Amino acid sequence: MTILYATDCSVYSVPTLQYAQKLSLQLNAQLVLLYVYDIPPVAARTIKTEKQIQRSLKTEKLQHLVNYYTEKGIQKMNGLKIHPRAEFGVSIPDTILEYTVHLDCDLVIVGMKDEHTKRGLFSGNIANGLLKHINSKLLIVPNGFVFSTITSLVYATDFEEADARAIFQLGQLFNNMDVSIKIAHVDTGTNTKGEEQMEWFSEILHEKMHGDHISFHVIKAETVPLGLRMFIGNENPNMVVLLERQEDSIFKKLFHKDVIKTMESEIKIPIMSINHTSI
Repeated sequence: MTILYATDCSVYSVPTLQYAQKLSLQLNAQLVLLYVYDIPPVAARTIKTEKQIQRSLKTEKLQHLVNYYTEKGIQKMNGLKIHPRAEFGVSIPDTILEYTVHLDCDLVIVGMKDEHTKRGLFSGNIANGLLKHINSKLLIVPNGFVFSTITSLVYATDFEEADARAIFQLGQLFNNMDVSIKIAHVDTGTNTKGEEQMEWFSEILHEKMHGDHISFHVIKAETVPLGLRMFIGNENPNMVVLLERQEDSIFKKLFHKDVIKTMESEIKIPIMSINHTSI
């Protein structure tokens, strides 16, 4: 298994670096650390060629990345395989996408919106640039979030067949681990066949997965974001998982420009997106 964490090597990103390292240890995965950098303007008079400048800068940035994770990362990294990569890129999302395809990554981790990020808001410019195109699972980690062993997940569902396939993939990601998956549906009063859909969905899912680690929950609330916040507050899971579709989806409802600030301020746990094209 391969996890890629894209970092800006800032002091504000240290908690997310440590989160990525500890999650990689739990999942027994190799960790690729990707640092995407800009090339600064070059003075007109220089004895170095452009290729020499690029090569020198890449070496410098790679060493900066190595120093960053060895000095700021977790102390006990025995058994964790880390592969540092420094890459020039005009577009951070495009560079990340290229790496996920090249390395066949299972999970990509980015930080949530940070006012200190130099090259744009991670949960705005970068994560949104990845959502529609990434084939790997995408995990957005809030600023300052401290890792704890993953034991409980909430999957927000609309009771669609694609959700069952996504949950199956989620089970494979945490295979042979004591992790409970709480499948939550928010009933806003617009669907009169919620109970029937849940029974149908349960049958489909149990054809793919077995075990008592899966539970189903229906939450009545005025809006989907409100219902999820209520459920997450009561259950205290380690992360919430959503399916990203091209059409209107729960994820888009949560990250609509009018509610994103509210969600980020009130949901203090990582949010994983699974792209429908990857299942």
